[in-house]
Order: sequence, then C-alpha cells, then structure tokens
Amino acid sequence: MKLEKYISDLLYRYDLVIVPGFGGIIGRRKPARLDRDTYIFSPPYKDLSFNVQLQQNDGLLANYIADVAGMSYAESLKAIEETVQEWRRILQEEKRLKIDQIGIFNLMADDKILFLPLTTRNFLAEAYGLTSFVYKPLMRQPAEPAVNEPEVKQTVEPVEKQPVEEDVFEELAAEIPVQKSRNDYRFWKYAAVFVVGLGLFTAGIGMLRHYNQVQDEPVFQKATFVLKQDFPAVKISTPGTKTVKKVEKAVKPEAPADKYFIISGAFRDKTNAEKKIQMLKKAGYPATIAGQNKLGLWLVAYQGFASHDDAVQTLNNLKKQHPGVWIFNKK
Repeated sequence: MKLEKYISDLLYRYDLVIVPGFGGIIGRRKPARLDRDTYIFSPPYKDLSFNVQLQQNDGLLANYIADVAGMSYAESLKAIEETVQEWRRILQEEKRLKIDQIGIFNLMADDKILFLPLTTRNFLAEAYGLTSFVYKPLMRQPAEPAVNEPEVKQTVEPVEKQPVEEDVFEELAAEIPVQKSRNDYRFWKYAAVFVVGLGLFTAGIGMLRHYNQVQDEPVFQKATFVLKQDFPAVKISTPGTKTVKKVEKAVKPEAPADKYFIISGAFRDKTNAEKKIQMLKKAGYPATIAGQNKLGLWLVAYQGFASHDDAVQTLNNLKKQHPGVWIFNKK
C-alpha cells in the first residue's frame, strides 16, 4: 500500500494528519514571499513539519483509506501498521527514509528524527495552480547628453546713409499753402449746443422718474411706543398627539465565530459523540461538536477558537496530557 498517497490527499484538506504509531505531519500556512537577491516571487504555501509524539490514532487516516480503498476499518488499520513497521525498519538500517511528495526523515545519533519537507508540491488549496516567477525591477537608462550645435552668426552689412540737404525740406514746406475754412467754426458751435441740450434732457428725465417713484411708495407710520416687557412664549400642542422619545439601544458587536477547534476524537455515531462531550464537560472543558468531516465522522472538540494562534497555544498545553489532539480548521 502506498500510504503516502493517502497522506498527501488529506494534507490538502487538513492541517494535521496523524500516522498511528509513527507521528503527525503538521501543515502551517506561509504567506507569499520575494527573494530580493534572486528576484524570485513565490506564492503562498503550506509549510510541513513532523511531530513524533503525535502517534495516537484519531481515525482520520484509517477511515479515509477504508472509504477510498473499499476495505473495512480493521483492514485499513492493519495496512497502516504494516507500512509503519517497514518505515521504521528502513530508518534503523539506513538512517534515512524518503516518503514521496512529503519529505525525508533522517535518524540522528540521539535517536531523534530530523524531517526535511519536499518542495515539489504545494498542499495549500487556495494557491493551487500558482507557480514561482522571476520579477526583475525596471532599470532606467541614463539620458543621452544633448548635442550643442554651433551658433550661426548672421552679419549685416551697414548701409551708408546718404546726406539730405535741409534746404530741400524748406522748399517743399514753402510750396504747400495753408488754408483755414469757416466751416470748422460752425461745426464746433453746433456740437456745443447739441451737448448742452442732451445734458438738460437727461436731467429732466431723471427728475421725472424720481417724482413718480416717491408718489408710488406707501407711507408707513412710525411706532410711537416701545414694548419693554418680555411676554412668555406660548406652546401650542395638537390634541391627541403624544411626544415620543427615541431611545437608541447600544448595539453590541457580535463576537467572531469559532473557526479553529482542538479535536479530541471522531465518531461515526452522533450518540457516542454526545457522550464524549458530556465526559469532557464534566472534566471542565467547554466541549462541543465541531461538525462533520468529509467522511461523515462527528468531530468532538475540547474547545473552539476564533484565532489560530490561541488554538495553537491551547493545543500545546493539552498535548502534555492528551498527545493525540489536533486542530481542525472549519472553513
């Protein structure tokens, strides 16, 4: 059985896949990044890590294999156990185990396992189809220096002035007769009379308009007394009306819904899941049902959180007493 195929399928959907008797493979989302030395832009991805302490069976991998391969749950567990024994044998003999599509496991001198994830596959579903590319910055080319063209100077040859005798102008002025006409005096006389008459006509029209305006305006009598006492304001209310005061209620912001749940176990029967919840509540945990996975199993959670960081912090505390717990991301 190629167990790595089923593990990689589940890593697309879940952040934790536990291999019973071997360990848990954890996936954490990492944002997109840009290497400023090589100018390589990489999309967001799911970074894989390995925890050898997570060996307790949570039913996720076994139920998925049983459903896909068409075998019973017991047969699925047996196949997983045989594969894990083979992996452990290879680690003890060769000190190195490579699982396709997942990573390389190295057995150190102190019997600790060093895990190196492979980068050939991105298990982040939202980044499906995105690949890395090179993004080079635009380089500005220096402007070409301007070419100074030589100035062309135009030379103008001076024109020699020819002397003109003053006697010529005097002779021409003497030949032109100067005549004065009597019609010029008549023109200025009539123009003066016309200007004076126009001024008198304009003044008369202005006085006539002012007189008509005064006659049309109504005459108002001036007040002969002053009220010194302030009278109270009279409030008029219509019968049958009521004053309604608007009361604004403070709207409390809704708390964010829980998205990350620390799973205690998965049950096919909902009755067994509810019994497990009652047991956890008696132990002091705010247990709840996180929902059903794609295999139809009811997931019982110790507690739900809206923040992933809070869920991870509580998970680390619970691992001391319950090493098989894991985080379920309810999308």
